[in-house]
Amino acid sequence: MDSPFARAPKGMSGYDPGVVDEFLERAKNAFESDDAELSSSDIRAKVFPLISKDGYSTKAVDEALWRLEEAFADKERLAETEVHGEEEYFSSVRERAQEILDRASRPAKQKFRRSGKLQPGYHLGDVDVLCGNIARYFQQEESLSVAAVRKQAFRTQLGGYDEKQVDVLLDDTISVMLAVR
Repeated sequence: MDSPFARAPKGMSGYDPGVVDEFLERAKNAFESDDAELSSSDIRAKVFPLISKDGYSTKAVDEALWRLEEAFADKERLAETEVHGEEEYFSSVRERAQEILDRASRPAKQKFRRSGKLQPGYHLGDVDVLCGNIARYFQQEESLSVAAVRKQAFRTQLGGYDEKQVDVLLDDTISVMLAVR
């Protein structure tokens, strides 16, 4: 049987093919059924173990997961609008977008809780720049892609922003962006 993904280059770690294949089969079954066993958020949060030999290319798998996440988000949006109607659905999305905008628009270096003085957190300046981009996106002043938010990487610094709090905002931002595509 042919592999669904390219293998990681020799000497590079890749995702464990057995774990990836098992998850994708589970996702396929969940997508094809009306069972809400798996959500776009579950897919966005999925982390695969790395192996040192003969793993799947991380880039290829990540890109496939992004497409899968978008397909699940589309299906979730359709299901929600069928149950609650488009007006209520988009009202809920606007409320979530406003919460994100309120957080992203806070003053520089005050957007999130800080890690301890001797604990690493996300670099304040890096996060503040992305929050500015997110705020301008929600104010319809600037375009921003889901991929740009997904691929965002932050340096770390002692006493930086609490990583979990920032990650929740990024996850919510992606969720809202996918909800209105």
